[in-house]
Order: sequence, then C-alpha cells, then structure tokens
Amino acid sequence: MAAASGDGFPHTVTLKDGSQVLIRRAGPEDFQTLFGMFRSLSDDAMFRRFLRSQKNLTKSDAEDMLRLDDPNVTSLIAIVVKDHTEQAVGEARYVTDRAGRLAEAAVVIADEWQNRGLGTALFSDLVAQAKRQGLKRVFAYFDVENKSIMRVGQKVGFKLTPKETVTDYSMMKAEIAL
Repeated sequence: MAAASGDGFPHTVTLKDGSQVLIRRAGPEDFQTLFGMFRSLSDDAMFRRFLRSQKNLTKSDAEDMLRLDDPNVTSLIAIVVKDHTEQAVGEARYVTDRAGRLAEAAVVIADEWQNRGLGTALFSDLVAQAKRQGLKRVFAYFDVENKSIMRVGQKVGFKLTPKETVTDYSMMKAEIAL
C-alpha cells in the first residue's frame, strides 16, 4: 500500500455492513484491475454507468474510456483484497474541461457491493478532491430510474435539475457548485 498523500489518499472506509474498502487514486497500473471489474458488471450496472447499452467491453473500449494517464482525468478506485489479490469494487471519476474549472463525474459500483454506502463514500471523496483541485462546478448525468444514484448524489450535495430527454430514455442532470 502506498503512503498517504496530502490529499487523504489512500484511506480505508467502513461500509454499512462492516466491510472495509481501500479508496485510493487510480493510475495506469490499475488498468487490468478496473477492466476486470467493468467486464464483470451486469448489463443493468453497465447501462446505469454509461447511460447506453455497453454489453461487450473490449480492451480497446476500456483504454479509451479509462484514460488513466490523462491529466484531465481524476479517478478513484475502491479496492478489496480477495485471495491475496486486489479486486476493484468501485470507481469514481471526473474529467475536467480544458480550463480546469468544470468537470463531468461518474461513479460505478460492482453489483455485489451496491447499497452498502460505497457509492456515497466514493462520490464524497471525488467532490472533496474536486474542491482541492480548485474546480468551480461538477456535474453528472443520472438515469431517472436509478433512484439509488440520485439519493447518493443528493447526499453529497448535488442538485438535481429537470429531466432531459435527449435519447429514448430520460436522464437527470445533477450539479454541485464548489
């Protein structure tokens, strides 16, 4: 485990069920761990993360999506150790605009780790990191059917705006001023 940095990472959180999860910054060395988590997600979890059907995630898709070496991407990974191997159970990220003042955020939690408080912990850490980085605003899009992520977003300070219907389904935009 890496030493704690001035931004509070890595650190361990205790979830509602007593499980402990390590949250730390993700880097290029985490690609395979994250790729494995994304490949294991249910179709529903993939849809809720990408707001589109994303059934067959290829390595090339994952490389484009994760961009762990891009300076505009801040990625936090939630890790548990299973059989002496690190396993990703969640990821939260934001991508900043060119000016570094605005970011779009997203979070995904492995199916078997949902509804334990991990999404709230990751999103809270992500918002805190955005503040430390000096961002002015963070926004995210949520599927209106995903009541869990809307509750999580509101818990960490996001304000929901009216539905947007830009596709065959409805989504909410959530924003937080920092």
